[in-house]
Parts: sequence; structure tokens; C-alpha cells
Amino acid sequence: MVGKNISRCLCSDSIIFFIVIGFVYTYGKGSDEQMTGDLMTLQRGKQVIAGLSKNTALLHTAGCALTGFFLAAASLNRDFQPIVMGFCCAVGSGWQGIAIALAGCAGYLTFWGTQAVQGLAWMIGGLLVGAFAADRGISTRQKLLIPALAALIVAGTGLVFQQYFHDTTSIPAYLLRIASAVGAAAVFQASRRYPGTASDWLAQALLVLALAQVMPVRFLGLGYLAAGYLAAVGGLPVVMLSGLALDLAQVTAIPMTAALCLGFCLRLIPGQSRWFAALCPALGFLPMGLLTGRVDLLPLPGLLLGGLFGCLLPGVTTAHRMVHRRGETAVAQVRLEQMSMIFGQLEESLLVEEPAMDRSAVMLRAVDAACDTCPERRACRARQEAAQMPPGILEQPGILGEDLPKGCRKQARLLQELHRGQEQVRRMKADRSRLEEYRNALREQFGYVSLYLQGLSDELAASRHFKPARFTPDVGMHTRSRQAVNGDLCSWFAGTGNTYYVLLCDGMGTGVEARRESEQASGFLTQLLKLGFPAEYALRTLNSMAVLREKGACTTVDLVKIQLDTGRAELYKWGAAPSFLLNKGQIRKIGTAVPPPGLSQRQRETVDRLSLNAGEVLILLSDGAGMQGLSGSQWEEDRLSPGEMAETILKGGEDSEDDATAVVVRLEPSGLSTQ
Repeated sequence: MVGKNISRCLCSDSIIFFIVIGFVYTYGKGSDEQMTGDLMTLQRGKQVIAGLSKNTALLHTAGCALTGFFLAAASLNRDFQPIVMGFCCAVGSGWQGIAIALAGCAGYLTFWGTQAVQGLAWMIGGLLVGAFAADRGISTRQKLLIPALAALIVAGTGLVFQQYFHDTTSIPAYLLRIASAVGAAAVFQASRRYPGTASDWLAQALLVLALAQVMPVRFLGLGYLAAGYLAAVGGLPVVMLSGLALDLAQVTAIPMTAALCLGFCLRLIPGQSRWFAALCPALGFLPMGLLTGRVDLLPLPGLLLGGLFGCLLPGVTTAHRMVHRRGETAVAQVRLEQMSMIFGQLEESLLVEEPAMDRSAVMLRAVDAACDTCPERRACRARQEAAQMPPGILEQPGILGEDLPKGCRKQARLLQELHRGQEQVRRMKADRSRLEEYRNALREQFGYVSLYLQGLSDELAASRHFKPARFTPDVGMHTRSRQAVNGDLCSWFAGTGNTYYVLLCDGMGTGVEARRESEQASGFLTQLLKLGFPAEYALRTLNSMAVLREKGACTTVDLVKIQLDTGRAELYKWGAAPSFLLNKGQIRKIGTAVPPPGLSQRQRETVDRLSLNAGEVLILLSDGAGMQGLSGSQWEEDRLSPGEMAETILKGGEDSEDDATAVVVRLEPSGLSTQ
């Protein structure tokens, strides 16, 4: 057994205890409070480890590390697999990802020795993927991105090791590693984002597969212990998957899938006590050994102890069940999914291919219009030659008499009609381009609404828990205008969960019209963002509306999205003036100049990711503010409030005809805001 290499340094009680912690604190959907519900519910799991530590984040990191360590022991066909690398890819950035990578490297070296050096390369690649792709919006929209990158890592390292390190892995084993990397990344990614679903069953089966190779003491395999636990308290799907994992691990000749399913059936006998369920995994295993004629008592202690462990833990009788909502919540969830499907179908229905533009018909019409008044139109050879001219001549920048057939008595009239045909083709192309722009805008909005409704349905299926806010936003603004009405409009408001938004809209020009455009854009974006609509979708919806209304370049947008639990921020800009980041007296310019929204459906916003949790100050300026007020060393001398800083910036700038607004955003630890 591979795990016997660590039997001298680890005792069974500590292994079992920390595996429970790892199971409870491994999965989280963007929160330390939202953990997997299939091995035990979070609140009951906290009772088991109560008093060990008050730092939940530290326990989360320790659980991820321990799970990553034991996942490195997973094998198929006696060959180590990159399952822990898929887990690292799915978890994302932060200390959890680093802990998994280090623990995975230690696990490969512990369980497999020097033959698993390739696993170290896998973990480096998995850490990079998790840091740069797992928590980004693209991985949410492109759900196959993380599994594809995991497959690329395994395939690339396999080729490098075969080429330069004389790796002797066979082609089938090589392909099996790629498949296990894809599957593990997909399973752990789905389990992390959608807890309480079937992906949790698959994730637990992968854990059983890995633990099957670990035997800290003789006659106590951790894989059997975990399978016994699941068989005593879990539903039929997770019991079957756990047995299948043991069969794939090839740790015993007895078919464990059938044995655990038989134990599950024994649990269904009515009138039995809860302690009978602890014996069911072992009671199902014994007759299966007799039926197959194979004697192997090695799994028995683990199955017994795992079943007993499951009955002793509180609150696990409802585990291993998918979330099924009843009553009004279930009806709402079904309706949201149906509406999402309908909008998705509408999006697909607009993916039509327009028929080709018939330039030949325009050419023939121009020739007929020119030759109808000619007395020799019936026997004219020039007319036949004119009708056979290539339709591409209508795309030619300028048509001259030399391009027409020789001998034509109505060259001036024919040339005039061809110019009209050219103008008609240009109008047709412009109409087609405008229609395609409108159709793409509408199709894009259908897609955004479909994704938003599906996200709402998923939130109903799994209750969301958010981390407590660690920061409080401190926002200050100062503005000036030569007109009675200011065309700049700034607002800040809370979104869903721990999100907070600061929005600055600068209407083009000054006066009432500029203010009206700012109010329309600001009100539209505010409503969407407060409902939880993704920021990038909201901005692109505003752009689409401006395109459909043919009111491009009416306003510019600065949008700051802040996570109050982490202090991270995203600055979205669309046509707005550059912004600035103040850090320890040093000012850095951020943001790229792009055209304002409404000019083209193909335009996109620019995004800059910032961190405001270390004292950085974000400064937003409208077009009329300028950056002259940012010069000087006054920022190092006094710690001004955001409102005072905004006023100082405008006073130090040039006095322009355009409206000027300065907005300063700073994060304070919760309870210490200067507002």
C-alpha cells in the first residue's frame, strides 16, 4: 500500500480528525461560511471543531491544505493522477490556493517519492491557473476554461517529461491523466460554485478514491473509513459513487460498489435504531465477500469505524441530498429557469445569416433605365455588353466613360444610372450594417438576461452566505459648473452582498441636456446594479440602448465596484477621463481612453483591478476637472477627508467652461469611517 510510507509519523486518530475538518472546510462558494453540505452541514460541523480556533479563515486554509495533501495519493491503474491539480485550479487565488499547491507537492513526494516529480510541475501550473483564471468573470461565462487549462497543463508537462526526462508513461496512462485532470477540475469547480448539487457527490467520490491509498496503520484504511461514513449517513447516489471509487482504486478484490449498496438497502429496514446504520456498511460487505468466494477482512475495521463515526456526528442525517425547494420557492425557481431558457432561445433565434445582396439586379435595373429611351435599344450590342458588366463595378470608387461598352450612344445616361446604382448599393449596405447592429444589440441583451435569470435560479437552489464586511467606504465629492444645471452626476450605493458601487456619469456638453443624459444613464445603471446585474453586463446594456436609440457619445461612465469583505475594487471606464490612484503620496494614472458608449455595438468597456485595502485612494475626475489640481506634495502633509481632497483638487485645477467634478474614494476599517 502506498500510504504505508507515512505510518510511522501519523496516527489514525489525528488523521481521521483532520480529514473531517478538511471535508467540512474544503468547499466554499466565495465565502468561508458557505461550505459543502454533503458530508455534514456547516453549522453542525462547527460544533465538532468548536473551541479549536476562532480564525475561520485559518481553518479553511488548513482544511484545503489537508484535502490537497491526501488528494495527491489518488491513483488509477496504480499510477498517480493530477486530481489535486484540478482541485487547485478550481479553488482560485489567495492563501487557500497556495496552501493546496504546497500540500499537493508534499503529498506527491510523500506518497509516490521521486517518481512523482511531474506532480510538482502540475501543482505550479494549477496554482497559476487558480490565481489568474478561477475567480475571474471569464471562468464563469466560459465554464470549460478551467478544465481546458488543466488538460493543457497535464498534456504539456507530459510531453516535456517524455522529451527531456525520458518519462516511460504509456499513451493510455497519459490520456487517462488528462481525462482525470479535466474531470477533477470540472467537478471541484462545480462543487465550489453550486454547493448542494450532484457535483458534491462526485467531489466526495474523488476524496474516497484518494483516501483509499492511505493506510496509516494496518487494518485501517482511510478510504474504507470515509466510504463507511458515507454509506451510513448518505443517499444512494453518493454510496454508489463511493463504492465505485474504491473499485477504481483496486484496493480489494471484493466489489465494493455492490457491498455498499447492499448496506444502504439494509439501512432502509424500518424500525431499526440509528446505531444499526453504523453496522450496515459492514453487514453489506460480509455477505458480498461470501458470494464472491474471496476472503479479505482488511476493509472491515474501516467500514465499522466509519459507520460508527457517522452516527456519532450530529446533524448528518440530512446530508447527501440535493437541494429540492418546495412550495413558492420551487415555483419561482422553475419559472426563472424557464424564462432563462426562453431568453436563451430568443438569443439563438437572432443568429441568422442574411441573404447575399443582389448587385446584379441593381446593375440590370441601371442598364434598363439608361437604354429604355434609346431608339436602337432592341438591336444594340452595347446594351448586351453593358448588361454583362461585372456587378463589382458598383463597388468601384469612381466609374468613368472608359469603363463602359464602346459604341454606346447613351454613355452619359448610362453613367448617370450606374452612379445611382452605386448610391443604392451604398444605402443597402448601410441599412444592412445598421440592422445587424440592432440585431446584435438585441441578441446580446437576451443573452445577458438569460444568464442573470439562471443565476437567480441557482441562488434559490443554494442559500448564499457572505463574509462580514471588513471595510466601510468613505466617498467625497466636489463639483462646479458655470450653468444653472450641472451635467455631471455622481452617486454611490450598496449592491447585493458585500458589493458597493460608486458611479460618475458625465453628460456631453453642459446644461439641461447634459444633465438629462446623465440622469438617464445613472438611473438605468443604478437599478440594474442594485438588482445584482453584473457590472459589465449593465454597462454593455447601456451601450446597446444608446446604439438602438442612435444617441451615441451622449455620456461617459466611471463605475467603481468594491468588495467590502476583501477591499478589492474594479474600475470600469467607458469614454471617461483618466482616473488616478494615490498611494503614500505617489499618484499613478489609471484608465485607458476609449470612445463613449453608443457609437458601436462592438465597443467594450475597459477594466482596471485595484486593491483599496492598504490605504490607497481612488480619484475620479470628469472631463472638465483636469489633473492640474493633483500636483504638489499636500497629500503627504495632511490626511484630508475625501470631501476635502475633492475640493482641493478642483480648486487647484484650471477654470474651464465644462462642468467639473472630482470624486475621492477611500476604504476605512469597519466602524472607523470618517463619514
